Amino acid sequence: MDLLRHIDRMIGFESDNPVAAKFSRERIKSVRSTIGVYYLAIIAPFLGIATVTWNHTSTRIVAGVLIAAVVLRFRHWVMPVSDEQSEALNPVAARMTGFMVTLLSCAQSYFYLSLALRSNGLPRPDMEWLQILSLGLLAALTQGAALTGIIFASRVIFFAFVLPLVLAVLYLFGSANPPASASVVILTAVSLFLAENSHRIQLRLFKAQYDADAALTRMERTNLELIEARRGAQHQAETDSLTGLRSRLAFIHDIEAKLDGGQCGLLAVIDLNRFKPINDLYGHYAGDVVLRQVARRLQRATPAGTVVGRLGGDEFGVFIGGSSCLEELPDLLGTCDRALVQLRKPMRLSNALVTVGGSAGACVLDGDAPDVGQALRDADAALYVAKREGLLTTKLFDREIREEHQRIHAIEAALMEAASIDQISLAYQPIFNLRTGELSSFEALARWDHPELGHISPAQFIPIAERLGTIRGLTLALLEKALDFASGWGTPHRLSFNLSAVHICSADAAQEIVDLLKRKGFPTAMLQFEITETAMLVDFDAARRNVDLLRESGCRIALDDFGAGFASLVYLREIPFDKVKIDGSLIKRARGQQGRDMLRGVIKMIAAMKLESVAEYIATIDDRDMARELGAEYGQGFHLGRPLDEEATLELLSRHRDEPIANIHTLTNWELAQHEARILDATDGARSFPRNGSR
Repeated sequence: MDLLRHIDRMIGFESDNPVAAKFSRERIKSVRSTIGVYYLAIIAPFLGIATVTWNHTSTRIVAGVLIAAVVLRFRHWVMPVSDEQSEALNPVAARMTGFMVTLLSCAQSYFYLSLALRSNGLPRPDMEWLQILSLGLLAALTQGAALTGIIFASRVIFFAFVLPLVLAVLYLFGSANPPASASVVILTAVSLFLAENSHRIQLRLFKAQYDADAALTRMERTNLELIEARRGAQHQAETDSLTGLRSRLAFIHDIEAKLDGGQCGLLAVIDLNRFKPINDLYGHYAGDVVLRQVARRLQRATPAGTVVGRLGGDEFGVFIGGSSCLEELPDLLGTCDRALVQLRKPMRLSNALVTVGGSAGACVLDGDAPDVGQALRDADAALYVAKREGLLTTKLFDREIREEHQRIHAIEAALMEAASIDQISLAYQPIFNLRTGELSSFEALARWDHPELGHISPAQFIPIAERLGTIRGLTLALLEKALDFASGWGTPHRLSFNLSAVHICSADAAQEIVDLLKRKGFPTAMLQFEITETAMLVDFDAARRNVDLLRESGCRIALDDFGAGFASLVYLREIPFDKVKIDGSLIKRARGQQGRDMLRGVIKMIAAMKLESVAEYIATIDDRDMARELGAEYGQGFHLGRPLDEEATLELLSRHRDEPIANIHTLTNWELAQHEARILDATDGARSFPRNGSR
């Protein structure tokens, strides 16, 4: 094994230099193109001498060797060899080549030397020995030139053939003609130098070519990787990874391509209605399953060629193409409505059956050079109206929505101005004890009278402030105003203040409020904060942490609009509230017997949990009497008292401060009604605030 490894190293199959090893393999592979010249350089001079020296033993021996070599290698020369069996990959064939070069060189050296020595010993030689040696030397040099790229072959020819002939020349002829002998030595050295130098030059050229090929290969590989990366990035950018739908940008591009092709269509934006509760209750994996099912249903419910994309979160976009959209509008809207019907069907999760549903806003894309981005904003504005009105069908964008949308943009711009804080004031709506008639507290309600936009309802500007991220500063500024005003009451009446859902779920909301109370020196026992269950849907854990911190500081917490949602019971169990404000929708339904029974059960449940109850939206005497009869402790509404400005609030406080509490406790129902009527009559002339947006 060591001998074979040494032979492989000599012929180039083992080398510390990978380029040299590769070069040796390539040169060995190239023997196929030069082997004919090599054998011709052997056979031609041999035949020229053998015709007159056939009787010599050396001639017949070498002739046999040549015949055997030709027969042995004939198939190798003429038959194509597969890449798997080529000499570049097969060291056995390379060893055979090396063996044949060695054998033929030794055989020729024996042939020419034996003839030269025999001829030199004869008194009258038939052929001059110098001619024999000269012909042999020329044959050797020709063979070395034929295999000059294969360094081990050139070296074998030199040491096994050329060197013995040169030594013979020097031995037989050196003393007779020293200059000629010196010339032979120089010629031999030059031939060896040329062979070695030619090999090094070819090796350098091969290395340059090898490096160039390697660099080209790396460049091609890099280009392929870049192409694949570009394709992957493009696919990722154009496709939503979760649902497989078109991404927002690709969705817009697809619509633009269809419009450029002469199509028109209905662009609809669909937002899921009950996705977040499912996400919170069952986890994000369940939410992902719902989104994938929604994507499949939208694709199945719309005709072929419809562009369906996920615009972000639980919002989807649908573009239904047509040829004459104004004439086809009812059909296009019908298609979108049928998609909404499919979304309302129950969806099977691994451990539950859920119903999502969705709202849709749409606009028509038609005419020259339509703006898809503006169309999306218009459809989104129509979606806002659809969600607000609880529509089960697609809401089409119209002029009324455009005007409302422009007003919303104007409100957004106004909210971003520093002067908006000074324009927003507070009204204070009284809350009464329904059993005693005693004034209990005031709820601070924001009012905004803009010099250009007129009256802006809190139902409008509070959600906008939440969306813009200005709700924190607005809440703290209004709370500071309310604290400054309530500090001068001089009575034990509480101040009730509403906290935004987004604000109560921010990380440091409660701490900011506590710091403000300490700075103002306001007694926390006089302050009550109202939060809705919407806040719990935003971030339940954050809301609970903030509520706990506010209660630890001494503030009271009320759950507002109880009964308007579907998960309030969970929040009553998880968060320690002090008071529950019953939503006005339950009060209105209680005017009928079925609603009355429901309200009675709600009030009893609140009482069983040892919480105070407040009936909101008491609009008539009947509402008040019914709420008191069913067990509600407190009441609030236009019948009991409208939202008042600061002056009217102080006047109402003064009236209740002057009335003997004992007399209020002894009033009959009729007397209590008369007493409350007097209060309302007295305050009707005060500066009250508009009903829009008030309780």
